Order: sequence, then C-alpha cells, then structure tokens
Amino acid sequence: MKFLPSLLLLFYAIAFSQSADSLKTYSHRLQLDTTKTAQRDTLALPDSVKAKIRPKTDTLVQVYQKPLNNKSYFNNRNEFDFTNYRYAGDILKSFNLDFLNDYGSIGQPNETYLYGVGNNGISYFEDGIMQNSRLQNFFDLNSIQTESIDSVEIAPLPRGFLYGSFNNMVSVNFITRDFVPPQPYTRIKYYQGPNGEAMIDGLFNQKIYNKFDISFDFTNRKFDYLYANSAYSNWQTKLKIKYYLNNKINIQGTYGFENSKVGLNGGVNIDTLIQNNLNVNEYLYSDIQAPVNSYLSTQNYKFHYLNLRMLSTYFDNSITDFNVYYKFDYTELNQPTDTTYYKTVNKNKIYGVSLRQDYKKDLFDFQFIGIYETSDLKYYSSTDSSFNYYPVSYNNFSASAVASLHLLDSSLVPSVFYKFSNESGNNYMPELNGSYNGYGADITYNPFDKLKFYLGFSNFRTRAGSNYSHSFEAGITSSFGSLFADVKLFKRGALQVNNLYPFLNNTNYFNQDLTGIGANINYMFWKFLLETQTSYYQTGNSSELLYLFPKISFTGGVYYKNIVFSNNLNLKTGLLYTFIGKRNSSVGELNSNWKLDLTAAGEIKKVTMIYFTWENLLDNKYYIIPYYPMYRRGIRIGLAWELFN
Repeated sequence: MKFLPSLLLLFYAIAFSQSADSLKTYSHRLQLDTTKTAQRDTLALPDSVKAKIRPKTDTLVQVYQKPLNNKSYFNNRNEFDFTNYRYAGDILKSFNLDFLNDYGSIGQPNETYLYGVGNNGISYFEDGIMQNSRLQNFFDLNSIQTESIDSVEIAPLPRGFLYGSFNNMVSVNFITRDFVPPQPYTRIKYYQGPNGEAMIDGLFNQKIYNKFDISFDFTNRKFDYLYANSAYSNWQTKLKIKYYLNNKINIQGTYGFENSKVGLNGGVNIDTLIQNNLNVNEYLYSDIQAPVNSYLSTQNYKFHYLNLRMLSTYFDNSITDFNVYYKFDYTELNQPTDTTYYKTVNKNKIYGVSLRQDYKKDLFDFQFIGIYETSDLKYYSSTDSSFNYYPVSYNNFSASAVASLHLLDSSLVPSVFYKFSNESGNNYMPELNGSYNGYGADITYNPFDKLKFYLGFSNFRTRAGSNYSHSFEAGITSSFGSLFADVKLFKRGALQVNNLYPFLNNTNYFNQDLTGIGANINYMFWKFLLETQTSYYQTGNSSELLYLFPKISFTGGVYYKNIVFSNNLNLKTGLLYTFIGKRNSSVGELNSNWKLDLTAAGEIKKVTMIYFTWENLLDNKYYIIPYYPMYRRGIRIGLAWELFN
C-alpha cells in the first residue's frame, strides 16, 4: 500500500494528460532519434535563451532573456528530466568538475564543489540575480524550485568572477521556464521514497487578456527522519505576472516565498559509541540505535523576494535586461543542549538594481553588467547568560564589460573582459571599504559544427584580501557519430574566499594551487548508451590528499535508451555506478567508497514523465562527511505530468 498514491496519480496522468499537439508550440522537449547519439549537446544554447517559436496571437511577441554568456556549460530540462533528481544540487552533477559533499539526509545544507571551489566561493543566480547570503556568501540549493528551471548554466572558470556583487571564482545561473502557452498550462510532479520522503510541485501558466501572462509555482518537500533529529519540511511558492507593453518591451513582476525547517543532528556521535565499548561499524549504520551529536538543534529559514524586471529589444541589435529587486531572508539556528541554550539569528535585507546591456553589430559583440546594492544585515547570538548584536551595513557597486570579435563567420571568437567593484559604508569592518578589480581574456574556436575549443585566463581580487586570484581553463567539446566527449583542464591559484566577519566563527578558506581535469565521455551503440564522468585533482604537493573533496571520482552508467510501445514511451533505464576516491577530512583520511543504483525514467506521449530509482542497490554502507551515513537501499518513484488541458 505504500506506493498506492503514486499508482493512482499515474492513472490520472495517463487518463487526463494533455495531448502532444496542444503543447508543441512551447514544449522544450526533443524527440529522440534512436539512430543517432543520444547525449548532451553542450555546443548549443538552452531552448529558453534561443529565438524560440513565438506565438502569433494578435501582436504578442515575447522578449527572451539571455544567459550569462554563450560560452557556458548548459544542462537543459530535456536532459535532466531523465535523471530523477531530488533537488538542484543533483542537476549540477552532470558537470564533469562537480562534487557533492552530501550529508546523507534530505534537506541538509549540502556543499557543492565546482572547479574545487565550495561554499563562500560560488555565486548562485536565478535569472541573473545573485541569491547568495550577503553576510555569509553562501546559498543552500534546497531553496531552488527545480520544476520551474528550464536550464542551468555554469560559466567558464575565467569568467566566473564577472557576475554578481562579489568576485567569486565560480558562477552558476538557474534559468527559469519562460513561455506563453496557447491555452492554460498545468504541470504537476510528485515523488515519494523511504522514511517519509515526498515532494509535490504544481506549476500553472495562463495568458490573460491580450497582453498579460500569469504563472504560479507551488512546492512542498518533506522528510520524516532517518536518524534522530533529521526531519525536514519546505514550503515554497513563486508568482510571476508578465505584461507585454509592445513587441519590444516586456515587463515582469515576481514574488517568491520560502519557509523551511530542518533538524541538524550533527551526525552520529562516535565518541559515545567508543566510550560504551560498542562496535562503531555496527551502530554507525543503525538509524534506530545510533546516538547523534544533537537531538535538539534545528534551523528555520524564511525568504521573501520581489523583483520588477524589464526586458527590451527597443534599440536595434541589442537587448536590455533591467531589474529592481528586494530580498529578505531570516535564518534562525537553535542549538540547545540538556544544560545550555544557544541561538543565533541572521536577518538580511537587500535592495538592488541591475542593468545588463548586450549589443551585437556585424563582427562586434559587447556586454555590460552594472549592479548596485545596499545591504542591511543583522546578526544576533544569545546564550543563557549573554546577548550579542552585530549590525552590518554596506553598499556595493560593480561594473563588468566583455568585448568580443566574431571572426571567420563566427567560428573564431576572441574576448577580453574587465570588472570593477567598490564597497563603501561598511560600519562593522571599515577596512573592507575600497575598490578591487579583475581582468581576463578567452577565445573559442569552432572549426565546424560538432567541435569546439576553449582557452581562457583571468586575474581578480576578492574582498577577502589584497592578493590576486588567478585561473586558467582549456577545454574541448566534440560530437562525432555515436561518440561525445567534453574535457576540461583548469588551474587556479591564490584563491581566497570569505566569511570575513569574526562573529560567524568561520575562517577564510585559502588554497594556493590546484589543478584539475574533468571529462564526460558518452557512447551510443544501437539502443544502449554508455555515459561516464571522471574528475581528477592535483595540489602543489603531489603526495597530498585533498581536503573535503576527493582526488579522483568517477560515475559511469550503462542504459537502454529507446522509444518503445508504438512510439508512446521514450525510455532510459540502466545501472549507475559511483566511485569516490580517498580524501582528507577533519577526522583524518577517509577511505574510498562506491554505490550502485538502478534507475528508470520514461516519457509517455511527450507529456508525462515516470520515474523509478532503486538507490544503493547492493546496500553498501558508507559516508561522505564524517559521520553522516549515506542513504541505505531504498526505492523512490515519481511522476510528472501535464494535464487538464
């Protein structure tokens, strides 16, 4: 009876799903040609940022946003829809220089590493607006409503610092779905798994009157518990109203809200097991008997977001993206024990204006991004005997420019870029007031359609120190017949990211030198698809193991991929093997580990997705972060469908 709700929903999905014909004017999905290689084409931009099919009702013409830049890595919905992802961090796993430091429980603030850069060094954007906490320079990917994502882009390492309020080394942009349906559009996704894991998301979009479009996205995720104090609940909603002033100017208003609570048990208490002479390996993976470090610690999070946006092609050969936004986030961390009380509260208010201007004329391409923000941040901490209050406020201005030439019929594109940033009015740490900048150059070469080369470098300062961080990246992407390859080589040095404020009790993370290589190699043979992803990192000391992320990791999947049942089901099913090499941690060297998953994803009549995952098929016992055991063997099923046309 456990999966009865899902079976009932599947029945309704098939019975009431929209027809493919009714959706074809704005569907982003691609029909699989099984005679060709079925794999990611990173040479192309995502559907949402191309010149899509435009509705011809009256004179309504939509102006579409552009990505951060067209040299980014992209993962589109028609690709990650077949991966049975849980949250936004899973969508990033397709990037070949990604590693997820997973706490092994739903809703935890996992840390994603890209190019070997983790928390406080990555800028996360939604539709070009930076989402990071302005106090901690951190963003929890659980806060992204995944079902509203059209595509995700990761900027090349040399360009990562160009975007956002801070000069972070890496930039990730989640591009939301943006289309005008010819008739009311409804999409619902539901999944459930062990230990009360469940998610439901409802998306509705409708054109109202002649020049208005309204969309609404509602999400609830929840997890009962695995180990003590690991329950999670998250409620999210987003409302968008778009007004088409004319064929060249679109105005959009967005309101977003989130309310979440998660238990922070601190992992299994190994010291207690040792003191009681208990077998650590036996009790570590016993979710009922294992003691945890905290039975009471919780984190509550609230978020409000308002944005007024104008997209315009009013001037010839250009697109303007202008935003006025307000963000409020509230984080409450409760860490009581049996004898003491400790609580911290962080309230952030951000007022911002951003302008992006893209201009292209003949061989010349120019991009300008300007951002001005006022941050009003308040941090409180209290114990049984004390109360501390730290008000922080500052203004931040940044301006970046990219100039490119399109040579040899745009097959050769050299670019140069520069960014200027200034912080002023910092009342808590006036030494941070001042200016810092960065510069770089890159070049792409497409000798023909299925082959691309990339080479770039940059130098920039962060607000954390006076030294310049530097980065270098070289890459090749090719797709010949049944073989696809995407290989990246990078080197970075003098990376310094922050939490700067001493009351946060965090230290700067500094890595002088890191080299890495990542590769996606995919091969299609008849109806079978082989997908592999490998990353390897090297520090200045060749014998040194890396801290927190492994020197080597590998993911390989063998899938049956075909359109079956009289062309009604687009199916991808197979085995996925994941290997994580040795690495260092706060408790010493961690052994390598692995797991095997059985996955299946299918698309029925191009409008209904069904999912099945048998996770950790062989029930391997392991952890990535000490001591947070990873998911045990379990089955997760789900579906997403477009219905009630």
